[in-house]
Amino acid sequence: MDELLRDLVLVFVLAGAVLAVFHHLRLPALVGLLFAGGLIGPHGIGVLRDAGQIERMAELGILLLMFSIGLDFTPDRVHELVRAVGMGAAQMLFCVVVTLLLAVAFVGRWAEAVLLGFLVAHTSSTLMLKLFLDRGELSSPQVRLGLGISIAQDLSVVPMLLAVPMIAGGGSLADFALALLKVAGVLVVALGLARWVIPLWLHQVVRSRSRELFLIFLVVVSLGTAWATLAVGLSGALGAFLAGLAIAASAYSHQTLAEVVPFRDLLVSLFFISIGMLVDVRTAPQFAAPVVLLVLVVLALKFVSGFLPVLAWGYPLRIATLVGLGIAQVGEFSFVLAHAGREAGLMSGEWFQVFVLVAVLTMLVNPFLVAGGPRISLALAALPWAARFDGRGSAEEATPTPALEGHVVVAGYGLNGQTVVRALQALGVPHAALDLNPDTVQAAQQRGESVFYGDCTRAEVLRKLHLDAARAYVVAISDARATRQAVQVAHQEAPGLHILVRTRYLAEIDALHRLGAEEVIAEEFETSLEIVARVLHSFHLPRTRIEGIVQHFRGDAYEAFRGPSPLPNPDLLGRILPALQIEAVVIQEGAAADGRSLRELELRTRTGATLLAVQRDGRMETVPAPDFRLQVKDLVVLAGTSRQILTAVGLLERPEGRSLRDVVEPPPGVQEGDSRGPTDAGVGSDQ
Repeated sequence: MDELLRDLVLVFVLAGAVLAVFHHLRLPALVGLLFAGGLIGPHGIGVLRDAGQIERMAELGILLLMFSIGLDFTPDRVHELVRAVGMGAAQMLFCVVVTLLLAVAFVGRWAEAVLLGFLVAHTSSTLMLKLFLDRGELSSPQVRLGLGISIAQDLSVVPMLLAVPMIAGGGSLADFALALLKVAGVLVVALGLARWVIPLWLHQVVRSRSRELFLIFLVVVSLGTAWATLAVGLSGALGAFLAGLAIAASAYSHQTLAEVVPFRDLLVSLFFISIGMLVDVRTAPQFAAPVVLLVLVVLALKFVSGFLPVLAWGYPLRIATLVGLGIAQVGEFSFVLAHAGREAGLMSGEWFQVFVLVAVLTMLVNPFLVAGGPRISLALAALPWAARFDGRGSAEEATPTPALEGHVVVAGYGLNGQTVVRALQALGVPHAALDLNPDTVQAAQQRGESVFYGDCTRAEVLRKLHLDAARAYVVAISDARATRQAVQVAHQEAPGLHILVRTRYLAEIDALHRLGAEEVIAEEFETSLEIVARVLHSFHLPRTRIEGIVQHFRGDAYEAFRGPSPLPNPDLLGRILPALQIEAVVIQEGAAADGRSLRELELRTRTGATLLAVQRDGRMETVPAPDFRLQVKDLVVLAGTSRQILTAVGLLERPEGRSLRDVVEPPPGVQEGDSRGPTDAGVGSDQ
């Protein structure tokens, strides 16, 4: 135990120091973790006594990452994943065939060439998802498509592992078929448990209200499913992902994710450190030339293998580019296949080390490729051949009626976009919406809605929507980089257009304003304002006062967060708010107030309460004149302390012929300035 603790402390101390340097140099954290692994590992300074323990803990990080990713997928997104599995099959077939044709000329034997095809075909879903998770793009189309491709790759690990002995001449076709049948059976059972059994168990666990039992259940479900899939040769990460999907359909997914995230991030860091430990830098000079050449070939091949299927499935060039770059690295399961190939005699020790160098270098380069994805997609879009590919899936399909003018264009048909469109429909405002999910677009068009398939970052698509004749443009997509690009393109196409943007973080407001957005709505900021409004409402502060305070915060957001409270004389408000009450009362038949003017009632003089407004037949009369006469069904809004309002309500509801003292006798315990309202007075006085 002491050795394990020592190793963990050394790993995190050295990794923390390396990450601090990389952060200062503005380099990706994942690159720093890989570099730290190479430095710490047996081929570096060799400070670890048992690297195997670190690797086993790192494997838990992979399982928790895939479990948490599964938690984030709704049924609609799962359907898109299933569609992306077809792209994954096409991507893998392309990789295996092209690598086989290229490698057989060098290695001389088709068996070794097929193994190399298997190694190149796989992608590190852990690396890809961690990159997009850090960039806040987990809900973007490129992540959903990339994850669908990686799931297809995970499903192929088992047949590939079974095929390695056959390729080497040590296995039979019957054994291969039997093993595949066993895998298919276990997968069906796992899906059945995830669909019908796990949600029922989870509901019973939550009813116990025991946090410890809840955590134990999560461990059993995530690691148990991973163990079951591993037992039949499937990927443990795939099992953990299926467990996450099962809980994602329940009402407890958010709490589950909150419990998992701290452990996940820590152990995923260990995973990348353990990958870096595999690199033997002492052999790098010996294989420098072939390694550099192979890295370039693998990156190009992986990019094309992801780019072409996504483009062929009808997605825009930008999404195809980002998916291709996201999978442009060698995956962790390639190490498993390489080890199996080495044991079967298909790979020598030297070539195994060359493979390790190539795989780790592709992982090192990949974060930079993903970061440059938007610029690379723009460069590709500028090529002559790109226009017909980029236009056929978006611009031509996104063609509303030619007479559309003075309309609103909405980019993104998720929850925010749909809410905006429904409001526009209710008001009869002409509009057109864009989205990159073909299923969403098809379903909306079947309902008769003006939703079109298209990429809002492409000027050609926006021209088809007559953006220059639009009255407003709403950008409500999840991809932060695509949001900035969409605003920039729209501002260039229609400089005077009113552009409203939804973003997640307050820090993005400045950049979006510089790109041409007139109004930027930050989710985290608006959420805080809603909390402020509801807190003030609990003090029965007038709605107009609440709106004024909220607008003050919204209009001066940066000072509100950086400086002291912008509220005028907050101490004064702190004394007033607890004592101030707002109450509404309806004038009933037979009340003495019916037909009497405010001057005759002497409400302010007799009760101390202030009459703020009267609502009659749907019209609001604010601060009515003294000659205003009340009548039956009038809604009277009063302000004052609890005692004042109680007296005023008694006056307004007093039946004809009874005195005010008869109907207004404060219950025991209610004092002047008491913060309880009239309906709360005296309740719970024995507690």
